[in-house]
Amino acid sequence: MRSFLTVMLLLSSVRAFSSNLSIEADQQAKQAFFELNFFSEGRGMIMSPGLISMYEFFVPGMGIINQEFMQKNWGLAFDDAGRVSGLFKERYKKLNVGTVGCVVCHSGRAAGQFVIGLGNKNVDVLKMAKDLYRIEKWWDGLKPDPLQSKTYLQVEDNAINFANYLSNERLGNLTQGLVPIAFIRGWFYRVQGMDIPEMSKGQVKIPHLWGYGEKRKVGQFCDGFGDGSQLGWAVAVELAAGQTADTVRNYYDDVVQAETALEFFLPPKYPFEIDADKANYGKALFQTSCATCHGQYEKNEKGFPVYKAPRWIPWKTVQTDYDRLKSNRPAFRRVVEASPLSDIIRINIDKDGYFAPRLDGIWARFPYLHNGSVPTLWDLLQKSENRPVIFHLRDAGEEHRFDPERLGLLIDRDEHTQKNLLHQSAQGKRDLYDIRRKGHSNQGHEFFIEKFDAEQKMALIEYLKTL
Repeated sequence: MRSFLTVMLLLSSVRAFSSNLSIEADQQAKQAFFELNFFSEGRGMIMSPGLISMYEFFVPGMGIINQEFMQKNWGLAFDDAGRVSGLFKERYKKLNVGTVGCVVCHSGRAAGQFVIGLGNKNVDVLKMAKDLYRIEKWWDGLKPDPLQSKTYLQVEDNAINFANYLSNERLGNLTQGLVPIAFIRGWFYRVQGMDIPEMSKGQVKIPHLWGYGEKRKVGQFCDGFGDGSQLGWAVAVELAAGQTADTVRNYYDDVVQAETALEFFLPPKYPFEIDADKANYGKALFQTSCATCHGQYEKNEKGFPVYKAPRWIPWKTVQTDYDRLKSNRPAFRRVVEASPLSDIIRINIDKDGYFAPRLDGIWARFPYLHNGSVPTLWDLLQKSENRPVIFHLRDAGEEHRFDPERLGLLIDRDEHTQKNLLHQSAQGKRDLYDIRRKGHSNQGHEFFIEKFDAEQKMALIEYLKTL
């Protein structure tokens, strides 16, 4: 496959630079990751054959499905060259098949910068799936029967089934920028011919990928439920999208190569001026408080971060939204352990809690907490009852939505605006973050809030800009 070959060729160049992080290794690894998708044997996160060609023909002109539509309704990210991030055309048995790559979710914008490896703040997988399902059913009726070969029908069936499953409201996300673990959990039941039971959606914001190599060694996902010693979890979304256990085994070695590329990712540098004196004061405060959970931040001889594994924190300590943890129970563990990929998709011991993530590049990773419920670091340093109840996600990664003072998403805090947003949220607007929605609570993480005054909190934020 072109994408895997690209990854492996570029990785050989990456290793030629250094075993440590470097600008060159970072650029090579991100270029490889930008091209990566796991389309194989007519399966994966795909669209019906031929739709990609229609997209290429209409989008540059006056088509309804244009860049503005995809940004507003689906939250897709576009790179600085104006290319949609993560959409590819693959050739399969004389068919043009559109497929979605990793960066459709794992790339995004912050303060106007396009960053590969940053979680997409606006992607809406449920809305996109619903629209694609309708488009694909329309396309199915439009194509003349003589053009629908057996291969065509098989690939189209895979694509329609994928869109239909992803558009399941019982499993899907409620808000842009969040992805539900329920979508992945469902595969373990389906592959064993079982009905998917009622379960929590377990929505989280899409994680960043720098430092991932060390993080996965102590646990996959924000709760550590997945055992990262094997890399089967890396294709869990592909399995839910219609890949088979046999297909995954066929390209598992390539997955290992692709995952290795992530170890070379560097965090994005803060793009604006930093007050060095204030940051140094904030560093001293950090080391006597936040470092207890989030660790120290060393640099190598070239000034690049030394990645370390994060520390896992019990839920009783952090007390952030619990919804993600509800389905990590013995019954689900047994289903995972009985799957046909139980040798490469493994689980850690039962425990309730979340990782205190490492804070490299934290300035770009807003909104904060595992479920993206807090717009700025300033708000995170307040008691939960004083944090915003609702905020808009429109253009979340653009510079005009960046708050360099509070560090995070710039929001309108006017009381009248807040009431208006609450009214819109009641109508189901998906680009509004409303903490009253299930799994969206902004509670917890109330550490050292009363210990620091306003000036000290601003100094702490200034230091965090340097990571």
